[in-house]
Amino acid sequence: MWNMNFQNSGSRFNQAVSCLSPRLKTILSGVPDSAKQSAFEVRLRVGKPMILTCAERPWFVDANSQLLNLPKMPYIVTQNDIADSIVSMCAHSVHSHQQEFKNGFISIRGGHRAGICGTAVVSDSGAITAVREITSVNLRIAREVPGAANALMERIFAEQICGCLIIGIPSSGKTTILRDLARQLSSGVSGRFVKVAVVDERCELGAVFDGIPQNNLGYGSDILSGYPKAFGIEVAVRTLSPQVIICDEIGGGAEVNGILESINAGVKIIATAHAGSVKEILRRPQMARLMESGAFSRIVLLGGSQKPGEIRQIVKTGDLLDDKDFRNDIDCPFHDNDWSGARAGAYRAGFDA
Repeated sequence: MWNMNFQNSGSRFNQAVSCLSPRLKTILSGVPDSAKQSAFEVRLRVGKPMILTCAERPWFVDANSQLLNLPKMPYIVTQNDIADSIVSMCAHSVHSHQQEFKNGFISIRGGHRAGICGTAVVSDSGAITAVREITSVNLRIAREVPGAANALMERIFAEQICGCLIIGIPSSGKTTILRDLARQLSSGVSGRFVKVAVVDERCELGAVFDGIPQNNLGYGSDILSGYPKAFGIEVAVRTLSPQVIICDEIGGGAEVNGILESINAGVKIIATAHAGSVKEILRRPQMARLMESGAFSRIVLLGGSQKPGEIRQIVKTGDLLDDKDFRNDIDCPFHDNDWSGARAGAYRAGFDA
């Protein structure tokens, strides 16, 4: 687990809460510095207490910026607090952010992100066309933690660059590690400079604002900010000649196809996905398809939100899927003949490369 008391942690917190309503900003700006250093979420729900989620525990916050163990006289979030915060997050241009609303989040300067809940407006075809009557906001505070990827650099990337999937539950540190991996790989920390393309669909990794990345992704990173992952991967392969493509939170069918195309072009993929165990990730047909292809030769499982950044396990994908008992245990969608002969040999060759 990394040390959360890193430089400028308080300023990152203040930057994140500056997008909220004036009243909420004033309250949160006054919380103790120790809370600012470890906080990673601000939870706002209409008619409910304001909650600051820290690494060690959640805290209720009162109107005087005091942290409370129990919800006794906390600040109660109002509809106006939510409405004013949404307007501020959107820089007073709510209509220009409708696509983000439909996707359930708003990207904020500095790489921070606000998840939103409200009432969906659904078309006859079943598509969400708008979101109205916002009732809750989860403001996630982005952190730059130089050195967050040190353990992975030493244990996986010191001698070779390979495909790697980083998995963990929400708030386990996946994005923070991914951000630092881009910085270290493209800055020659391992002794060689790697050309990295970062497909930053949700503007969390590079946090580009007015054309300037707010986060340090190294000397040799190209950032495709706001690109849908599948299209961004395609553009990177066609135009940027990357050695590595980095992207966050994969899982959709289009993204899987884009990754398969990139590995056929000789590009390594480093990505993240939500999962609480290796078994969980391999039970998903799309992800198992990627493992079969050799896209990821390593799976890295992180610890929980209590220990962000802690590596719980590193496994070799080929070894797992060659284990018949393991495949039967997780009901792996591949059969024995999928892992025999030339196909398995081709996989292992890609794994060892």
